[in-house]
Amino acid sequence: MAIRTPAVRRERAREHARHDILEAAAQVFARKGYTAATLADLALAAGYAAPSLYRYFGSKEEIFRSLVELLVAEMSATFDEPVDRSRSLAERLETLLASQRSLAASRQEIFDLVLGNAAPDAPCSVQGRSLRDPGAGIAIYAENLAAWLARNASRRELRQAPEVAARAIAGVVFAFHHHPETDGAGAADRARLVVDLALHGVSP
Repeated sequence: MAIRTPAVRRERAREHARHDILEAAAQVFARKGYTAATLADLALAAGYAAPSLYRYFGSKEEIFRSLVELLVAEMSATFDEPVDRSRSLAERLETLLASQRSLAASRQEIFDLVLGNAAPDAPCSVQGRSLRDPGAGIAIYAENLAAWLARNASRRELRQAPEVAARAIAGVVFAFHHHPETDGAGAADRARLVVDLALHGVSP
């Protein structure tokens, strides 16, 4: 059993506090928008006095940037979830996409704020690429998906290299991101539709 030193315990407590602050900040940003939200608003929502917040974050910009990084990390983590290789590739992809859609739905307001144009002055870059640039967003997603396909799809299941297949699937995923009318049947049905279009196209 690993022994936690006081320093390790303090760091864990700090990370837990930072995460709680980010969760509270997400609600404030979603409700008030990035520009209107103040550090005092964020501190109040998280249960801190404004000066105390500086122990964890140096500014509102850092809080928002950390929130963006948290969302990206959560989305990236879906690519590491266990995969049942006994199921067909379509079923495996549907499970992945349904998990991602459920995550996006649970964070919808903050995803909209990050990806939309409501806060043009908000810091929304990851790895030097702006998430507001559709090309950058697709590229980041496709990179993760290509790695997932390389690990979880055999050569006989793909007619193209994982990188090419990932770009095609990512294109369909992002095309439907901006059409919420397709969401009425739920994440699983949305995932099934996207996978069917990506793997089989539109012809009968």
